[in-house]
Amino acid sequence: MREDEFFAGIAKRLGRSSALTTAPARDVVGAPDFWQSYALPEEERLEKFCVELEKLGGSAVVYDSKASLLQGLSGFLETLQPRTVGMWSGAFTAEFDVDRVLAGREVVYWGTDGANSVARMAQVDVGITGCDFAIADTGTVVLMSDIHKGRSVSLLPSVHVVLIKSSQIRTRMGEVWAEVLQQHGGHLPSSIHFISGPSRSSDIENDLSIGVHGPATVYALIWQE
Repeated sequence: MREDEFFAGIAKRLGRSSALTTAPARDVVGAPDFWQSYALPEEERLEKFCVELEKLGGSAVVYDSKASLLQGLSGFLETLQPRTVGMWSGAFTAEFDVDRVLAGREVVYWGTDGANSVARMAQVDVGITGCDFAIADTGTVVLMSDIHKGRSVSLLPSVHVVLIKSSQIRTRMGEVWAEVLQQHGGHLPSSIHFISGPSRSSDIENDLSIGVHGPATVYALIWQE
């Protein structure tokens, strides 16, 4: 089929006598103003994030202090009994004081093993990360990689545990994009990951498969500050 025939067919389906020769004028570019001002209060953001993540097959638990979050994380690990735990390194470990609940376990810290970090994470059972943002509307966590925050920690283990502070939850994706651009001087960082629940794929005969291209289970442990 020739290109002009192809576009003529589309025009006919749209009720037009012929294909357009110029692009139509756009009255609105980007999100409309009313959407730009849409923002939920923090308590509602927290509740909506948990609901939306669980719709996607993830699990969210809210804790009223860092100490209770760490107790909850310890309980998760006791239940899961992973042979090896993978974790971000750097400021994240100090901020959440995660090392307190990892005593006696084999832990692989991202970036401490040079070029072997990816290979080692591929053998890890549970990956523990923080996040840069979370999005209430879609139950999404947003991770930006750096030398201490490798994407393999959230991608390669079969279970991903993400630790979130309630102050990191935004209402919608547009807020996150605006803050990321502001933080990075108008330029996007090289690697941003939007994770909405467990990995899922339906590209083979439309058969939904969980955990093929990433974790089969995602737990969000949220510290309500």
